[in-house]
Amino acid sequence: MVRQVNRQRRDWSKFRLVLLGIVFGLVWICLWARAFQVQVVMGPTLAEQADGQYWTRESVSGERGEIFDRNGEILAKTVVVKSVFARPDQVKDPLEVSRKLSDILETDRKGLLGKLRQDKPFVWIKRQVGDKTSHRIRTSCLAGIYLTEEQRRFYPQGHLAGQLLGFVGLDNRGLEGLELSFDDILRSRKKEYVVQRDAAGHLLFAPGQLTDTLSGQDITVTLDSSLQYAAESALARAVEKYGGSSGNCLVVKVDSGEILAWANYPFFNPNNYRESSPEQWRNRAALDEFEPGSTLKPILVASALEEGVCRPQQIYFCENGDWHFQGHTFRDTHDYAWLPVHRIVRYSSNIGAAKIGLDLGDRKYFSYLRRLGVGRKTELPLPGQGKGILRPPGAWTDIDLASASFGQGISMTSLQLARMFLCLANHGQTESLQIVKKPEQHKGKSTRVFSEKTARRVLAMLEDVVEEDGTGTKARIQGLKVGGKTGTAQKVDPKGGYGDTYLSSFVGLFPSMDPEYLVLVVVDEPKENHYGGVVAAPAVRRVGLELMASHRTERLAQTATNAERVREGQRHVRDQAAGIVSRVQAARQPSDRKSGVPDLRGLSLRRAMEILLPRGVVPRIKGQGVCVGRQQPEPGEKWPQGERSGLVLWLTEHGGRTS
Repeated sequence: MVRQVNRQRRDWSKFRLVLLGIVFGLVWICLWARAFQVQVVMGPTLAEQADGQYWTRESVSGERGEIFDRNGEILAKTVVVKSVFARPDQVKDPLEVSRKLSDILETDRKGLLGKLRQDKPFVWIKRQVGDKTSHRIRTSCLAGIYLTEEQRRFYPQGHLAGQLLGFVGLDNRGLEGLELSFDDILRSRKKEYVVQRDAAGHLLFAPGQLTDTLSGQDITVTLDSSLQYAAESALARAVEKYGGSSGNCLVVKVDSGEILAWANYPFFNPNNYRESSPEQWRNRAALDEFEPGSTLKPILVASALEEGVCRPQQIYFCENGDWHFQGHTFRDTHDYAWLPVHRIVRYSSNIGAAKIGLDLGDRKYFSYLRRLGVGRKTELPLPGQGKGILRPPGAWTDIDLASASFGQGISMTSLQLARMFLCLANHGQTESLQIVKKPEQHKGKSTRVFSEKTARRVLAMLEDVVEEDGTGTKARIQGLKVGGKTGTAQKVDPKGGYGDTYLSSFVGLFPSMDPEYLVLVVVDEPKENHYGGVVAAPAVRRVGLELMASHRTERLAQTATNAERVREGQRHVRDQAAGIVSRVQAARQPSDRKSGVPDLRGLSLRRAMEILLPRGVVPRIKGQGVCVGRQQPEPGEKWPQGERSGLVLWLTEHGGRTS
């Protein structure tokens, strides 16, 4: 009985220990196996995943350089804006999301739905949206729709110098204007950095890691924003008043060649370039080529004077306004007869200019035009500049030469025309045009084309165009001597010959004899009136008034404030002249009382006075002109008894005698 009970109470503890050891052994083996799997088999993969969690490659971009005017006013800058993108694999209900997005973005729902259904990890929805739109996107909490930051170019002055500045695309690269020309300088750069991230995903840059300069370089242009605004306003007024299709205006500082204003009309706002047409982007002052018309006459006359072909007082017969030459007819706006060279410029005689050109010859004329830059692009760093048309002299006929003498058959841009007058304004020395101050640009070599004497003679003629009875009287400014030249050019008809549309222009110099500023205005296809002295000259005057009002230089300021003093001086000179005449009349004692009245007919007025004044005779002058056509008493008759004030001279424009 006892044995049976002891048998039933057998000890199982050893079995339990063995079993427990087996279990622990199996667990230990599994742990080692798992450790082997994690560290050896899966080790490289897990290490790569860890690096992906703690380290990342981050692309960092700098900002595009800014553009400033000469006074530090910002013309172009970079701002941060939001863009919308989607991860289509995270969009659960493309139909609903596209419906909500189309309402927020005001875009086509069907197009959005197509993007959201694409099998791509990333899709742009809309780039560079406004703050209001980005806020609505953020608060809508649409699954799979995200916002990111991008850079956008902003032009604070709107359309001010819009065509000149140009614009940049969505990728922040320059596409037009200065933005394109200086893209290498302005453009920012990208660089990838390997950085750590914390548990929240924040980037942890190492100290000193972001030391590279990634932003673009700023540039400073020669423009003056206030003067630019005045130029654009004056140009817009001229184009709109006379129904023109377009126009441009340039203001140049003579001593340095710096362009202070560059206006094109119609205006263009580069902030909205995607809503505008390429025609509005067009930088007309640099691209549009046109026949300069009468604005070329001062260059012709300067060339002829320099070659000794003519003198300022030399007289040309202008055919009473209608000249038939080799089967062609040349006409003037008035029936001029005999005109000296300086009046050919003052009254803008085509016939007189044609005869001067024929005397000068095609090769010499071509040489001067070429040296002044016709047929070559200017040195300005602008894309797509026009270079104009200047045929070689061997291809010119006499008709071509005569036409080219008053600006037909030759084409150029406004920049080239301004560069030519800049040479005259610099007293015969060429000067390169400049549009960028910083970084400093290479200036072309200055060369002498005309002597200072020749240049001053032509500047005096240009002063007469405005200050006397010339074609540019509407450019006059009280208290300031202004010089200039009008241009009224017929435009070529696409079907051949010249049509009934015109291009009106005026180049003004302030002040006339020692210019500090050059102002050029061109109006294309004016309707109400097409004469440059009527359409363009008033616009030049308005810009000149702005130059005086701002007192940009000491000389103009003194000219403006001393206007009354100048007029007082002129009155004093006239009083002195009157006193001299009265003393001559009182003291005249004829030394040749026995001789008769000399024959003065056909002589210039100056030569006639040289003969009469030594004899104590001050004649009465009637009519207008530069030559004596008729006299009373007749040649050979006795002098009137007593005072010799009875001699009367009738003047005429030509050197012939009249009955």
